[in-house]
Amino acid sequence: MVKLSRRGFLISTGWVAGGVTLIYSLRNRAIATAPTIIFPDEASGAAWLQIRPDGSCRMFFSRQDMGQNANTGLAQIVAEELNIEMKDIEGILPTTSDVPPLAVTAGSMSLTAFSRPTAIAAATLRESLRSRAAVALSKPLSAVLDDRGGFRTAEGHTISYVQLVDSANVIVDFDDNQPAPALYTFDTTRAKNQIGQGVKPLGIRQLVTGDKVFASDISMKEILYGRVIQPPVRNALLADLDTAGVAEIPGVVQIVHQDDFIGVVCKTPSAVDAAIAQINVTWDLKQPINQREIDRLIDVDKAMVNGDLEHTLLDQAHRKDVDWEIDLRFDVQVQTHAQQEPRTAIARFNEGNTDHKLEIWTGTQDAWAIKRSASRDTGLPEEDIVVHPQRMGGGFGGREYYEVERDAVRLTRAVKRPVKVQWTRRDEFTASRSRPASAQRVRIATDSEGNLSDWWHSYISGYVTLARERLPGWLLPMMRLGEDSGVVKGAVPHYSAPHQRVEYQDVDFPIDLGVWRSLNGAPALFAIESAMDELAVRRGADPVDYKIAQMKGAHPRLENCLEEVRKISKRRPLPKGKGYGRGFACGSYDGRCFVAVSADVYVDDATRQIKVEHMSCAQDVGLAINPDQLRAQVESNMAWSVGMALLEKFEVANDSIQSANFDDYRIPRMTDMPSLTISIIDQPSIPPTGAGEVALVAGVPAIANAVRHASGVRPLQLPISYEAVSANDLENI
Repeated sequence: MVKLSRRGFLISTGWVAGGVTLIYSLRNRAIATAPTIIFPDEASGAAWLQIRPDGSCRMFFSRQDMGQNANTGLAQIVAEELNIEMKDIEGILPTTSDVPPLAVTAGSMSLTAFSRPTAIAAATLRESLRSRAAVALSKPLSAVLDDRGGFRTAEGHTISYVQLVDSANVIVDFDDNQPAPALYTFDTTRAKNQIGQGVKPLGIRQLVTGDKVFASDISMKEILYGRVIQPPVRNALLADLDTAGVAEIPGVVQIVHQDDFIGVVCKTPSAVDAAIAQINVTWDLKQPINQREIDRLIDVDKAMVNGDLEHTLLDQAHRKDVDWEIDLRFDVQVQTHAQQEPRTAIARFNEGNTDHKLEIWTGTQDAWAIKRSASRDTGLPEEDIVVHPQRMGGGFGGREYYEVERDAVRLTRAVKRPVKVQWTRRDEFTASRSRPASAQRVRIATDSEGNLSDWWHSYISGYVTLARERLPGWLLPMMRLGEDSGVVKGAVPHYSAPHQRVEYQDVDFPIDLGVWRSLNGAPALFAIESAMDELAVRRGADPVDYKIAQMKGAHPRLENCLEEVRKISKRRPLPKGKGYGRGFACGSYDGRCFVAVSADVYVDDATRQIKVEHMSCAQDVGLAINPDQLRAQVESNMAWSVGMALLEKFEVANDSIQSANFDDYRIPRMTDMPSLTISIIDQPSIPPTGAGEVALVAGVPAIANAVRHASGVRPLQLPISYEAVSANDLENI
């Protein structure tokens, strides 16, 4: 295959078809066996921008969209820097052959990592156009002032981007040896035109009118349909296979059997359903799949009898033998992603003299990881493979892997025709890489003045970022010598104590595990914030005042969130009478974005239900690029908080996954949703710090604390059931 420079590639593909184009490309390479973790910096970004001859702007979107609308925020930055309107921007979701590798879309990192590089890219393009304007106007550069969609002079002369850009191909290389140009986005003294505005999400019209935006919408000539039998866990081995009668089903094209891979290819989706139903498979498991086994693995009390846990996250003059005022164990059950859109992939092998031997259409959080994995799976060089990313109907960490794509690629290769694979809802649950269960023991002691003196948090969790099958077997043991970044998320408290220890142990589960919204952040903060709330209750202190006092001024942004949420929660008086309670909780995500939540609940003895009536949230995410989209993210986290706190539990038994759909894995419905009050704390002097999964870490413990105040019983297990808190006593504390 002919090798092209990036400049030559842009011209040959038609991206540069007149106009002025900025190349601002990554220099790093991703590790072939891991998620793509390349993020841009000041000297290497991932945004290519172009001013077209008609004055419009084209930009490659650097994020995969699953509803968070991060690309809209990045486009607002481009519009701010170029002095144009959002309607003037055409966004293009690039393929893996259009741009260098971009980091996996995850971890609330989109605006955090990409806002400044995007601003630098747009500002560099603006200043290049200013230089052209200076020549055209016969003025010194300093006399060329900003104007809408172009420039002006003090004398009133104007020149637009349309006048500066013609049909010639002009490419501007970003020069990282020069200082970055002035960035309007982050200039706190400058009035903003696009930043801070509630812009509608780009592509929203296509969504609401049913346009073709998802992988399942794609059709092509001679396409076939396929599906693969999903084992209950990825390390299961095929023990017995019975395909009798499958080949005789009308529409069946081929049964594909390669080692532990069993699938069918058919002419119609209904034939696929019939064929899969006819296949009988028995699997050999390395561990029994049942709740008792999971409970055994995370028994933190039993593990602590044997001494310190495997990993120490924090040890500061720790003391074991003190009078513990709080000594509680909190248990969180397995939960899964349960995104609304079952995943779909289409694969096609091309013959002859084509740019790509293999094409894949899919909704994924990490298109470049899919490309690398397909290369390893097929033996094709990476440059012979292209992934066409599509919009996702939810991801939440569950769509980073080569899974439905693998199914499509292998079936396509077997029949030598394009194959579309769409997972069923049962496939989604069976093949889920779920958030692990965990057991967390929190002990707290205080001094004579009621301040924290000792903090001891011990917990056991399944692996997250170092989960089995997430990395190659040869690499996993070495990586596990260090810490699992997902397991440690959120475990270090924001509260000050002279004596502290945080220790943990991670274990392999009998089911597949992986990345889930907030990682261990929500489980850890459920334990930490519940324990602190219980301590305040026992001491007769106001929980908000007590928590702020115990931060000792070390976290002013978090303290501000607590004060703000208390203020806005007072706008809605809590109803008088039995069964009502209000709880508060706070937390941060990676120490960069901060949140506090209050929840009002009603424990209804008549219906034997717990109902969240209202939630308030104050969130500090630094510079608020698009407040409307920030509120939407908070709303989604509040909905998820209700599910995690009260509803969701992944059921396993009899060596299989029992949860198969939304009737036996309950997620919040409209009738479960509380009313919401949301306050976005804008910090123009602080770059954006992310919002996608932040509020969840405080929403869950806020609900749990509200249940405690409503019932008098401390919830110790998620999801919280009415039966667990219906006794009007404190025996379980």
